[in-house]
Amino acid sequence: MRKEIKWILFYIIYVIVMLITDKMAPSGPCTPGPGFFLFLLLIPISVILFLKDLYKYYREPEKSRLYYILIHPIVWVIFLSFYG
Repeated sequence: MRKEIKWILFYIIYVIVMLITDKMAPSGPCTPGPGFFLFLLLIPISVILFLKDLYKYYREPEKSRLYYILIHPIVWVIFLSFYG
């Protein structure tokens, strides 16, 4: 399986788990639930993964990681367009 598919599956599974935990214990106006905390945790996770892929892109001689780098911003654009 290609690495791009693994990143896309990671984001899909993470969002599904985030939505399920939000349905199990919904967030209120003053009490954030576990889905909200998983969303907040997704921000540093995706930034770290993006920086790791960017670092590997510039370290490898064949420059084959361009699609890995583009997945992270594309997922955030799609995610924010649905929930924004």
